[in-house]
Amino acid sequence: MNTIEMLKDLEKIIGPDNILTDKCDLLPYARDRYPPLVYPRYLKLPLAVVFPITTDEVVKIVEAANKYLVPLVPRGGGTNFAGSAIPLENSVIVDLTKMNKVVYFDEDALYVRVQAGITIKDLEETLNRRGFTFPHDPGSFPSATVGGSIATNAYGWRIGKYGYLKDLILGLQVVLPTGTLIETRSMPKSSTGLDIKSLFIGTEGTLGIITEATLRIFPMPEKRVILFYAFTSFEEALKALIKIRRRGLHPTTQLVVDEAGVKAFIEEGKLSEEYKGGLILVYEGLEGEVEIHKMETLKILKSEKCIDLGEDAARSFWELRHKMFPMMNVEGTYDNIDTAVPLDKAVEFYRFIKEWVEKYKVKNLGISAWMAPENVSIDMVFDASSDLSINEYLKARDELVMKALEMGGTCSYCIGIGIRFSHLVKVEHGAAFDIIRAIKKVLDPNNIMNPGKLGL
Repeated sequence: MNTIEMLKDLEKIIGPDNILTDKCDLLPYARDRYPPLVYPRYLKLPLAVVFPITTDEVVKIVEAANKYLVPLVPRGGGTNFAGSAIPLENSVIVDLTKMNKVVYFDEDALYVRVQAGITIKDLEETLNRRGFTFPHDPGSFPSATVGGSIATNAYGWRIGKYGYLKDLILGLQVVLPTGTLIETRSMPKSSTGLDIKSLFIGTEGTLGIITEATLRIFPMPEKRVILFYAFTSFEEALKALIKIRRRGLHPTTQLVVDEAGVKAFIEEGKLSEEYKGGLILVYEGLEGEVEIHKMETLKILKSEKCIDLGEDAARSFWELRHKMFPMMNVEGTYDNIDTAVPLDKAVEFYRFIKEWVEKYKVKNLGISAWMAPENVSIDMVFDASSDLSINEYLKARDELVMKALEMGGTCSYCIGIGIRFSHLVKVEHGAAFDIIRAIKKVLDPNNIMNPGKLGL
């Protein structure tokens, strides 16, 4: 590999103002939001960071990478907790944040086409000004990009009403690892074989670089109601949510939190010690629709041993839902584990987590459960700066994730695999992982596209 020649070629493609090579400039790109205390051995500087502005420039960058056999690491907002966007040694980061335009907007067909580097926040503000919303609403909302969200198959606060991010994606434009540009048709349904766009949702840039996306949008809701109730336990709050869903109600947001989650949104000493769980529900839509759903929900909650925490606590949650993310990992010690298990295993797994916390003396910063029809994503935030050594902590963490897999669950529900669970992907997929590996080999014969991530 001739590094000097390669950097010259890249500069010709994107211009001197769109490439970083100085070590001081490269330092922020040595990590995303993964905890460096846990993964110090992965702190590597890239050779360069490039900022394409057009899809054509991305094609030429990928062609150059194949010419010099240099790995590429696609990067959006750098908000990932799994290390999906961290560089290898002698790799080039392709930062897509300058590809941040709204390409096309159709109010009648309710879709928008955007470049991959636009942030969710900028897209939402643009749509709101015209009376519409894109309901993917992650905690990293201010800085997460559309492309990064798709690449990790991310999760948002509003899935109960609008569906998962994958349900909001109509089409993708992707530069394959060989430099070939493909575009999937933006049809919501087709009976013509494989759904090609699905190959690039959640595969963390290992199969190509997403450059544009066509997304579903919705009219802005007329009304939003937020309910926050405290229960005697996490388990009781979860049972109440199941009753609400069985009634045919589908809150926009449906979140069960443990004691730490309840206390985060109320004044200290304001709540009796007997309440150790909470249920947060958000309804939004047409005013009449929201009122009916609220009334039906309150009928169910009246039969439960729970108390209303009031409008202030409910409003505090909604206003802080995007502000909690920037506070995490300021010191680089927070670790976020986002497993999911079948619904009938949720209580058993929650109790296993509590035992695990006690066993390893890990500081629990909050356990929450995101509800879906068939499963529950149990998300945990821990302070990894415990008395355990790094290797001991990683081994203990694997024990927790393996328990979820044994129950028929998944390593990651929303954050992605990155480097943190790359050794467990094959355990989850079994023989099907050979199919994933074969697809990677066909699409990326030189193994230049984000190698080492997703176990590939």
